[in-house]
This record gives sequence, C-alpha cells and structure tokens, in this order.
Amino acid sequence: MMNVFMQLKYQQAFSNNEKVLAQYILEHPTDVLNMNVKELGSACFVSDATIYRLCAKLGLNGFSELKIKMTSALQTYIREDQFDYDFPIKSHQTHYEIICRLKEDYEYTLQSTQNLFDLNELKKIMTAMTKAKQIDIYTSAGNVFFAENFKFQMAEIGVSVNVPIDEYYQRLLASSSDEDHLAIMISFGGRGLLTENIAELLKQAETPILLISSYEYHPKNNPPDYHLYISPYENHYKKISSYSTRLSILYILDVLYTCFFNLDYEKNIEKKLRFYQRMTAAANKVKE
Repeated sequence: MMNVFMQLKYQQAFSNNEKVLAQYILEHPTDVLNMNVKELGSACFVSDATIYRLCAKLGLNGFSELKIKMTSALQTYIREDQFDYDFPIKSHQTHYEIICRLKEDYEYTLQSTQNLFDLNELKKIMTAMTKAKQIDIYTSAGNVFFAENFKFQMAEIGVSVNVPIDEYYQRLLASSSDEDHLAIMISFGGRGLLTENIAELLKQAETPILLISSYEYHPKNNPPDYHLYISPYENHYKKISSYSTRLSILYILDVLYTCFFNLDYEKNIEKKLRFYQRMTAAANKVKE
C-alpha cells in the first residue's frame, strides 16, 4: 500500500549505491520515466544489477514495473513534496485563502499517511489488539487528547484503554505491565523525555509495543514490535501549528479503532446500541 516514492525515500535496507539510485529517482522522477535501464545506470554511475536489486527490494518485478508505479504516484508525490506544511498560510491571505490552504494541508496529510500504511503490519496489529487483555497508550502534550478520544471510542464497544498522563503514573504502569498488555507509544521523533525510559520498562516486562512515529524514527535500543508512521513533512517547532501531525495521528488512531471494530462488526454495533440504551433508560428513570 505504501507508494513507491515513500519506499524510495524511507527504505532502511538500501546499499550505498542503491541509496544513490533512490535519491536520483526522487530528484528526477520525470526524467527517469523516459530512461531505460542503461541510461539510468549511466546517470547514477551504478550497474544494471544495482537497478534490478533496488526494484526487488521494493517488491517489484523489474524496471518496467517500477516505472508503472512511479507514473501512478507521480502527481501526488510532486504536490506533497512541494507543499509548505510548516507555513501553509502566508501573511495577509484572505479568510477564503486560509480555508482553502488548510484544506490542502489536510488532504495531502491524509494522502501521505495513507501511503505509509503497511497492510501486513496492520493485520498483525489487529491480532495483537485482539489478544491483549489491556491496552495502554503512552504519549504527551497535545497527543494526549487523541489518545483520550481513542480511549472513548474503544469504551463504546466495551474495551478498556489506559491513558496515563502523569509521568510517575506512566512509569508505574509500564513497570507493572506484562505480556498480556499492548502498549501504544506515540512520539513523532522520540524527543519526549520518557520515551526511551518507558520503552525500556516495557521491554523488561515483555509487553508488545506498537510505536506510532515519523518514518525517520527507528529506535535501536528498544525497537517496537509493530510500527505505524505519521506524515513526515512538518518541522518539530519551526511552523505555524501542528496541523499535519495532529491530523495524521488522529487518522492512524481512527484506522486502528475502525479496523478493530470491523473484526466483529455486528456485535460491536449491538454493544454500542445496548450501552447507550441503558444510559438513556437510567437517565430517564432518575428524571422520574
């Protein structure tokens, strides 16, 4: 599901020559579409074999399939890559222009986040969520509100989710966790003071970890068991606001909730209705 430009940009397992080749394709996509294998190899000073190895690592059957994938994703890639996510709004723009630019920001964010989903990884995460007797979310700052929203959604279908906010409580919960818990950690680049500390405690407790972060953050000391990726384009602090990052996190959590809901769709619909009918009946009884 991840589009070919995202794969080229963030693939970790490329050799040095493959990285040179990938960078050239990212910088000259239109030119590459008009080249054959030998022309591309000459432009990058790499062998034909390097090009075919790169295609294989992308899960493609040769250079022709690479060009097909590039063609289908090219316009989206160019628009996403050229959009200013940090400053989508410029000085003195009208209210109408602001409305339109924010809409563009959101559209590109959703597209780039969708492009980073790995369907096989998502399937494994659903299995882990089903097995877990308790789900705990570790995050901080503005991300807490999205975690709380996910907690509310899951509560509507009878699934308990912990969202510890206090730093001491986060450490305590991680320390008392075990293999029956699933820990969801949300951190764009691992900059939170507790990120590594919590991951270490969870690893000691043998708790499976789902990390939701930028594609560029791959912790080496305590790698996660599962990984989903936030749209990577915003700067950490040099920006108007976290428009893109916020929406990307919300989208990912909504996908997790909805995929989990869909595992037992009819039963979960019935649960929600039954819970709210009870609440309504109890409220009416009190009024009487």
